[in-house]
Amino acid sequence: MSSDTTPPQPDAPAAPATPPPPAQPLDPWAPPAPDPFQPPAEAPAGARTGSDRRRGWQVGAAVLLTLVTGAATAVLVTLPDRTDVPGLATPNDGRYAFPELTLPPLPAGASAPSDYKVRTHAADLRGLLLPLPKGAVATGPSADPSADPSSSASPGASPSASASPSAAATASGAPSATPSGTASGSAGPALPAVAGRWIPCDRDAMLAKDDAHTLRLTTDACRGAAAQGWTTPDGTRTELRLFHFGTGDEAADYFAGATLMTGTKDIASWQLDAGGTYPIAFGRVDVRLSDEQAHGMPTGRVGWVQSGDVVAMVQLTNPQGVPVQAFRQVVALQSSMLS
Repeated sequence: MSSDTTPPQPDAPAAPATPPPPAQPLDPWAPPAPDPFQPPAEAPAGARTGSDRRRGWQVGAAVLLTLVTGAATAVLVTLPDRTDVPGLATPNDGRYAFPELTLPPLPAGASAPSDYKVRTHAADLRGLLLPLPKGAVATGPSADPSADPSSSASPGASPSASASPSAAATASGAPSATPSGTASGSAGPALPAVAGRWIPCDRDAMLAKDDAHTLRLTTDACRGAAAQGWTTPDGTRTELRLFHFGTGDEAADYFAGATLMTGTKDIASWQLDAGGTYPIAFGRVDVRLSDEQAHGMPTGRVGWVQSGDVVAMVQLTNPQGVPVQAFRQVVALQSSMLS
């Protein structure tokens, strides 16, 4: 009889059971979970995503900013200038409002003064004078830019002093002009109007009281003289003179002699303005102040500016006093016309 001698095998330990995940509480308001095996449904027509809404806000904001900026610009354009607003207007310090400054045309083949080592002026001397500022009234023997200097010559003036405009223009190197404003002997277009007028090289041109210093106009060979004058509403009278010489040395000698004058027919006596500064475009300047004053200002200011072969004389007078700003402005601008 057979018997089974194999000992019984103990039972293998059972694998621990994985506890089931805890049950999640159901949210009755939560949307149903998407089926992973079902393709996503297309958004219905007219539905907008979050990125579309953001883009729409950006476009709307840009359009709104453009409209606001345009409206603000339109308002600012229609606003008056700050100086026109009551209480903000800048007080008038005496300076003038000049029209746009333009230089006269040069003769054929001539160069501008800045092209020469010593400034040589070939343009019409009358056109190198400042024009009338806004609100000013022209003063002087004649306000006609084409006036014949012989009509303003004093009795007994020398023949050279009462030369015709053509002769004076030729002597100064400027193109001659007829009263109609066209070049004589030429069928070309009309020349632009000039600011000043021809005057003889005499005592009146220097605004001198006597003939003590007028001899220099002869010894230094004044080739031509031009004048301009105006009076502004505040009563300030401006007199401008330009003297043209053959060389810069002759102009320098006349400049030195003119500054030795002790007064003019409009200013009884004066003193050197040693402390004043007057910026000019080119050359040198000498300024005198009248001894008579009103409201703390001299009633007369006169200055000479030499620029190459031309000497400019600037005189401002007013019984109520001449503002320094107006005088400085006229000196600076007249100097720039000669540079």
